[in-house]
Amino acid sequence: MAIGTNMEWMKQFEREIEDTFREAEKEASLFPFPLNGIGVDHLAKLNPLRSGQGSNLITFLLPYWLSEYAGSSPEVGRELAVGNVFAMLHFFLLDDAMDEGGIMKGAGAPSRRLLALGQLCHAAFQGRYDRIAVPGWSWSASNNEYVRQWAEAVAEEGEVAADPGDVGRLARKSAPVKLCVAVILRLSGREDRLPELEKAVDLALATLQLSDDWTDWREDLAGGQEKCNAFLTLARERIALPLAEPLDERQVRRAIYRANAAGALSDIADGYSERMSRLTDIPGELYAFQRATAAGIREGADEVAAVKTRLAVEGGLSYFLSQHVIK
Repeated sequence: MAIGTNMEWMKQFEREIEDTFREAEKEASLFPFPLNGIGVDHLAKLNPLRSGQGSNLITFLLPYWLSEYAGSSPEVGRELAVGNVFAMLHFFLLDDAMDEGGIMKGAGAPSRRLLALGQLCHAAFQGRYDRIAVPGWSWSASNNEYVRQWAEAVAEEGEVAADPGDVGRLARKSAPVKLCVAVILRLSGREDRLPELEKAVDLALATLQLSDDWTDWREDLAGGQEKCNAFLTLARERIALPLAEPLDERQVRRAIYRANAAGALSDIADGYSERMSRLTDIPGELYAFQRATAAGIREGADEVAAVKTRLAVEGGLSYFLSQHVIK
């Protein structure tokens, strides 16, 4: 739904994506054996042109949007985009080492190799950012702050229920994405724009998290990750299920088909679009990405409404609800 929308929308950036991943794979191929092959394979999984998954587009397209916005050269955007790809893989590998899941689940590489590969990716990320010289300024302090935000999000994940209305918390796990914002604005002498652009990126990241949670709610529920999923938090609220009672799939479907949980989620995402529209002087592509993601969530809500309408007209709604939701 949302991912499909972004996949359609991203076609205009195919050249940038191809260039970024070609460069990243070239560098990964120089890693020591066998980590070079593992690294190239994992990069292929992250490449939306190969995997068909578009939920991480902002990670490697944001530097291109920002370099054009700030008047930097395309080479700056490409260097930071490649750096962001390696940073993204580094964090995914950390996640996998912590929970033995994620996008690398079943890859067959033991945690020792994943952690070693992660360190190589981190070094590659640092190397790319170091190539972008900002006279009299080091990017490490900004990076430390964004990594701190990521660490806070990881530390509380599964302990505190995700809140679909809390932009800051929804965006924190992806906070390192904002490093390229700080670097490019500093390079172009427009660092005064950082607070406003951080707000814009947070709204886009929060909308993306809502989209991912809507797409992944069954997997998260089955895996005991209810508190990590903002849509499941919303579903529980829509049917007023006490926190002491477990949430199951039938109850989530009840929230979707009887309590308009999908529509409520879409309203929140549309609210983020409205908030973003009130920000001034932000890259048009960033706003377009957020709106495309929100539109994908709305498509999902509209599909639910269409199913209900069709079944009501055909006389099958009562039977459907009796089979798929709790009365």
